[in-house]
Amino acid sequence: MKSLIFALFTVLSGMTFLHAQKVFNENYSFKSSGSTIAFVPIINNFKDNDDITKKILRDTLQLKFNDAAVLRANMDTKVMDILKKVAEKDYKSKEVKMFPNLTTIISTEEMNYIKEKFGSADLLLLPVVFNVNQSMGMTFGNSLFRLYDLNNGDFIQQFSEKINVNIGDHAGFAIMTGMLISGEKYHLLKNIKK
Repeated sequence: MKSLIFALFTVLSGMTFLHAQKVFNENYSFKSSGSTIAFVPIINNFKDNDDITKKILRDTLQLKFNDAAVLRANMDTKVMDILKKVAEKDYKSKEVKMFPNLTTIISTEEMNYIKEKFGSADLLLLPVVFNVNQSMGMTFGNSLFRLYDLNNGDFIQQFSEKINVNIGDHAGFAIMTGMLISGEKYHLLKNIKK
């Protein structure tokens, strides 16, 4: 973790934020006793995703994050099909600002199935888009995360960003993965305090 933090500070001068979009449902109230979050594991060719996720998504007073490796082990074909339906829903700007309920995409039974397979999590944090690519010694990343309440289907927030760093190879993938996940966690914690 210390090496990841050092690497992040090292590349800050060579980093560019190209775009960020934040939408938060101000009417949503987080449970005062805290919530458990199922962060859907990132699926790509980078083998260190779960380790980086575990290091960044540490429990806080308000949030308990389920282990990504355990969630990955519980992802059967039915879970994948349900999550695919949710991820494929492409909201227009106006639609997302109306905070559409999860049950407009999947049934209550499907939502309950996800909750059961993900350890009775209260919240579902879904990386709808998570791309990390490299070219000419640089690493480019873009992500779009959505957060839903698995108890009632409430849409809580959507956060997207595009970033690049002047580092390639394995270190570039690790830094970019960490930055994209950290950005989502930062905005989530900021919104909880509102």
